Amino acid sequence: MLPGGEDGGKHRGATADEEAAATAASLNDLCATAGDAGGLPALAPFPRAAVWAVAALLAVGLGLGALVLAVVHSAALLVVAVLLSAAVVAFLLWNAAASASGRALRRFVDGLPASSLRSATDDQLVKITGLVACGDISLISSYEKVENCVYTSTLLRKCGRWGSEVANPKNRCSKWKLTHAERFAADFYITDAKSGKRALVKAGHDSRVVPLIDENLLVTTSGNTELSSTLRCWLDERNIPSEECQLIRLEEGYIAEGMRLSVIGILSKKDGDLMILPPPEPISTGCVFLSFLLPTYFDGIVLRLVDRSYFMHNSGVS
Repeated sequence: MLPGGEDGGKHRGATADEEAAATAASLNDLCATAGDAGGLPALAPFPRAAVWAVAALLAVGLGLGALVLAVVHSAALLVVAVLLSAAVVAFLLWNAAASASGRALRRFVDGLPASSLRSATDDQLVKITGLVACGDISLISSYEKVENCVYTSTLLRKCGRWGSEVANPKNRCSKWKLTHAERFAADFYITDAKSGKRALVKAGHDSRVVPLIDENLLVTTSGNTELSSTLRCWLDERNIPSEECQLIRLEEGYIAEGMRLSVIGILSKKDGDLMILPPPEPISTGCVFLSFLLPTYFDGIVLRLVDRSYFMHNSGVS
């Protein structure tokens, strides 16, 4: 059974046993990577040891500044140390936020020129942009029941402030904690817009995948909202008590057949078959000096949705 219900996926032209075997071999469960930061399996832009080393140096500078102030009554060194500390802390926080939100990786993907399957060589890191087509396995989204998907993501969040009321359900200042996640991917085909050639993207079977896919906000409730029958049924199917879901928001994203997608991975041309595979080791995005961004790293096939026609900002409240 594929995600989304009893008819949650289709294995074209196969028996039930063959479908189950194909599902186990092709479906990629990414739920473990769905964290509060968006589920991006990206490495931090700087190691923890470096942060502690910088913190120790700043503490020494502040201490020396305070000592000079006490001995010679000159605050110049202390002021310089304070300003330098503030600048370094802001720089580190800026980079940490950019890495956690995926902003740095999105800038890298959007700025990378598109490759051509015709001219690209074997084992080359490529960015292929084109139309998506399902492979042997297709998915259906968990809540909206969108069929013929190659990637689906459904996230349930609860208000992180105990006993609080959300005056404005769309207020981004409210703290929402991720409590349930369903995120799946399967192998699919992409047709290169430059060359017209088609490649198999190995996003299934435990491949490392970095989905840069935004979720639609489908449901937001406040303390006095009566849950819809559709939402109650969805919660009951997952054994989530509906009485505990008075302050929630439900988000869902997907990549459906026919959408335009950019894929970054390693091209394989063995035996005449074109495939895009996860990189064998983490890839650096490099520095972006004008944006004060340090290198961040990604480990897996990157999926960046180009066709955002399905995306509705701040969609319905239920």
